[in-house]
Amino acid sequence: MPPVAAWALVALVLVQALLAAGPAPLAGGPAAKPPLSGARPGAPGTGNDGEGPGTGDGAAAPGRVDAAIARRFAREPQITVFDHAAGGPRAMPMEEYVAHVVAGEAVPSWDADALRAQAVAARTYTVSLLLAGEQSTPRRLYGTDTSTDPAEAQAFNPVVPPPVAAAVQATRGEIVVYDGKPIVALFSACAGDRTAGLRESFPGDDRQAPYLRPVPSPCERAAPDFIRRWSVALTAGELAGVAGVAPSLVQQVSIARRGPSGRAVLVRIGPRLVHAATLRRQIGPNRLKSTYLIEIEPLEGGVWIFRGRGWGHGVGLDQWGAQAMARQGRGYREILAHYYPGTAVVQLYR
Repeated sequence: MPPVAAWALVALVLVQALLAAGPAPLAGGPAAKPPLSGARPGAPGTGNDGEGPGTGDGAAAPGRVDAAIARRFAREPQITVFDHAAGGPRAMPMEEYVAHVVAGEAVPSWDADALRAQAVAARTYTVSLLLAGEQSTPRRLYGTDTSTDPAEAQAFNPVVPPPVAAAVQATRGEIVVYDGKPIVALFSACAGDRTAGLRESFPGDDRQAPYLRPVPSPCERAAPDFIRRWSVALTAGELAGVAGVAPSLVQQVSIARRGPSGRAVLVRIGPRLVHAATLRRQIGPNRLKSTYLIEIEPLEGGVWIFRGRGWGHGVGLDQWGAQAMARQGRGYREILAHYYPGTAVVQLYR
């Protein structure tokens, strides 16, 4: 393989690894806690001049935002970012930061509306970090609003390609809200043919996000082959380590229960039931790419082949699904309305 082609392949794999996980939790607690805008969605706020996108079935959702949030974000904020490459904090305008995030989370060659949908989701997540204050991981660790580490916030690419800059500019100041508050703006690389419900991928999370529910997704029409379908071999020793039993007790491995989206929720490992999200986290999200398991096949010698589809937790915006919808001529507001049904896009500042 020519050197340029080899580096291009490596770059694509690295981008997909970042896409797979989606944004990190706000706080330093269990990884199963996804970001929320400081608290549960609250009472309706006052109006905003933005008219939101439709719900999942095309009906219009009102574009309103909580009055206190509207006042706080009447102008584009300056935010502080802990730059891990530089080893210290940086200050930059919100829109500049969002452009770097989209450059790290998306594929620059995607259609404009897929990039715009990602920009609005990334901006929404960033607003949630600001509203979380001292509860956010970057604030607790560095005293900054956010960081360049995707394990602490979102991915960050120092180079912003022109298509990404254009998508951010086209959506300047826009976020997704539900009941007047920024939504839990989760996203992942590819959800297969259907997104996951919040508690399928984040067990034990009791926060209310009714828009994070399974919806059909066309991700497999756009995603590369290695994302659409995959397999991984896991040994009895690896599985025993997750289940907390001796390897000799791992005689059976099977899917014990599936959730509303069809994903595995509980996996039987010998005598124990393990949540599939826990299994994925401990095995590694870039090995066990998702919990959307098709089958688990036993081989001789204490090895099981896990076969699945998609990459990531599958909740919320499906990034390759957004690209497939954009190819079909769907606008970014329609894409966001599909993956976050019942929400609205509002413009906080111009």
